[in-house]
Amino acid sequence: MKRFIPLPLFIACVTPAFADKVQVKVVTPAAATAPRAFEVPARTEPAESATIFSRATGVIRERKVDIGDRVKAGDVLAVIDAPEIALQIEAAQAAIDQATAKAKVARTVADRAEGLLREKAVSKESSEQQSATAEELEASVRASKAELGRLKELQGFMIIRAPFDATIAARKIDRGDHVNGDPSSADAWLFQLYRINELRVVVQAAPDLALRVAEGTEGKVGFPELPGQRFTAKVTRTSRALETTSGTMRVELMLKNEDRTLPSGLTGSVTFDLAPAPGTFLVPNNTLLVRGGRTYVAAVQDGKVKLVEVAQGRNLGEQVEITSAGLTGQPVIVSPNALMREGDEVEAVPLPPKKN
Repeated sequence: MKRFIPLPLFIACVTPAFADKVQVKVVTPAAATAPRAFEVPARTEPAESATIFSRATGVIRERKVDIGDRVKAGDVLAVIDAPEIALQIEAAQAAIDQATAKAKVARTVADRAEGLLREKAVSKESSEQQSATAEELEASVRASKAELGRLKELQGFMIIRAPFDATIAARKIDRGDHVNGDPSSADAWLFQLYRINELRVVVQAAPDLALRVAEGTEGKVGFPELPGQRFTAKVTRTSRALETTSGTMRVELMLKNEDRTLPSGLTGSVTFDLAPAPGTFLVPNNTLLVRGGRTYVAAVQDGKVKLVEVAQGRNLGEQVEITSAGLTGQPVIVSPNALMREGDEVEAVPLPPKKN
């Protein structure tokens, strides 16, 4: 007769009484303190620029300045000759004199009619008609004076002046050229003025730099044409918006250029030495774990594995910079097993320091 060993008894014989936790070697992330250098392409632009058009129609009688000349605010750049405006001013003055004389007579007649109305020598309708005529002619005087004012203002436009201290960057006219006071094209300009005693240094900042710069951040500006020379500039403006096409943000720095050594349009680079972002740590390269296209470190918290997503920064050889808000001083596992999962129980063993 055959005998059978009960299955529960068999399982009890081969199952160990307890399972040991997996031992893992760990290191504690060190806070990153070394500044990080961001070098980005840059281009100089004038602190201010203006394109000068004519608001008067006529012929250039004088051109007072040329390319490269420095001018002060209010300096005369050019004078336009338009004899017809002087004739129109003379005619407008005559129209005022004529309208004034007519209005004066009409007002006298209206006042007389009002007096006769009180004596009932004329009808009310006749008196009101005389008063209306006087008011109409007085309004004509005001209109004539307004036209004279317009012509005199137009005459003032015949003198082209600089709006601010600047350098003449371009000119498009010579003496004798005809200019139109009502240009239909943006190409009908006379001068282009740049203020270059200060220069805007414009950079397009990628997100990692855009999040760190602010007004007052200092940068070192260099140009290939000036080897060994570095110029200090400070951030004055940021657009606070990443462009959809390039994914970058416009950042403007102001660079002193009192001697006008540096021209507008020069291409170079700006270097920012910035402190690490909050939550930036240094860990060995072999602590990183990539899963599903994302980078993690396996931290040990309360004896269990906790996968913390990180942003990888600079590779410094044996160490790498990582940034994460989820790391708060927990040790991380060195060379984590690819099969390790969130919540696995482990026993953390500190990695001994390297001997020199």
